[in-house]
Amino acid sequence: MTRTAEQVPVEQRAASEQAIKKAALRLFSEKGFYSTSTRELTEAAGVSKGTLYWHFRSKEEVAFSLVSDMLGDFLGLVERARDEEGPVIDRMERLVGAVAALYYQETDYLRLLWKFRADRHYIFSPEYTEKVTSYYVRIRKSLESVIEQGIASGEFREVDSKQMAFIMLGITEGLEVEWLENEAEFSMSDALEVTMAMLMDSMRKPDVAVAATRRPKAKGAKG
Repeated sequence: MTRTAEQVPVEQRAASEQAIKKAALRLFSEKGFYSTSTRELTEAAGVSKGTLYWHFRSKEEVAFSLVSDMLGDFLGLVERARDEEGPVIDRMERLVGAVAALYYQETDYLRLLWKFRADRHYIFSPEYTEKVTSYYVRIRKSLESVIEQGIASGEFREVDSKQMAFIMLGITEGLEVEWLENEAEFSMSDALEVTMAMLMDSMRKPDVAVAATRRPKAKGAKG
């Protein structure tokens, strides 16, 4: 007798879902989305076709789940920076570090995300294309909100928050590509830290920028 999804233990369902995602990440990266068959996916994951369709309606939904995982993690970091208490500049600096750590932790996801992003209108139906686009919009709007908080607190001068969010994300994406092409020679974390510091310095009010460069003298120092 065939069991329904509800009759399978939660741990087993979670394990099979992760197996499918892991296999899809490898196969889509190696062979491409269209060149990977459902049969290859189930065999690589060690699950039946029925189990695949317990979790996902289609191969397209499997692909979207991988994109959603990465973009959801990125969005969560930006939203946390938006919702935290404390100086905006401190929150932005923590955000930069957290984003760099995410990239190193999920490099395979990031690499696949770029492949999908270039072809998302071919891989995904309008329904899924809209969902992917909505992630990027939410990320940008959350970043806008952080910048606006910096303006309201007096840490940043008056800037176009929407334009600055686009600039920050555009530079970050450019660094992503450079890093993925030159991982052995290029430090994503260092480059992200340097470029974002430059952008934040460009937004600081003059008095805030001066204060940020001052360091308390060592105890007993002369002058």
